[in-house]
Amino acid sequence: MDKNEFMTKYKMRELSEKDGFILDIIYATPNNFTKEILYKTPICMLREKTAEKLLKANSKLNKLKLKIKIWDAFRPIAYQYKMWEICPNENFVANPTKGNSNHCKGSAIDITLCDFNNNELKMPTEFDHFGIESYRDYYKNLDDVTRNNVTLLENTMIECGFTPFPFEWWHFNDNDNYDTIYEMYE
Repeated sequence: MDKNEFMTKYKMRELSEKDGFILDIIYATPNNFTKEILYKTPICMLREKTAEKLLKANSKLNKLKLKIKIWDAFRPIAYQYKMWEICPNENFVANPTKGNSNHCKGSAIDITLCDFNNNELKMPTEFDHFGIESYRDYYKNLDDVTRNNVTLLENTMIECGFTPFPFEWWHFNDNDNYDTIYEMYE
């Protein structure tokens, strides 16, 4: 099905830089843990209500002269299977056979913080760092600046209706639950 039909059927919204975000859809590049280009186009799509919550979080951060950089949003399940083949560790990649990947539901987001000059703030690790340094319970080991940055991001997302994922400081799930989407768009 085409993208517009897909978005209507699943009540999705596409976010872009016009919405005030920085987009760096990592899996549309080879600069990710798979070392492959997975997505044909760098689209940032979320469930409509999830997108509204993210817009609210970005608005709150804008008041502090910060904005959200988006690395990943909706992920077609075919790519989830590919990621699982490469990294079958549920601390970092949801097992697609369990139907529990919030990215495949359009209700998860991978993000960081930037200033208004698009410079990333210091965070615990790079994106997709698969080690204990990316765990949320590792914050006590961070320097004050890094801990304050990641805590600001986390607290803002919680206030706006998201739950932080314990093993990836960059990953947030919408508190609202949705079904897995098994279809693709073109």
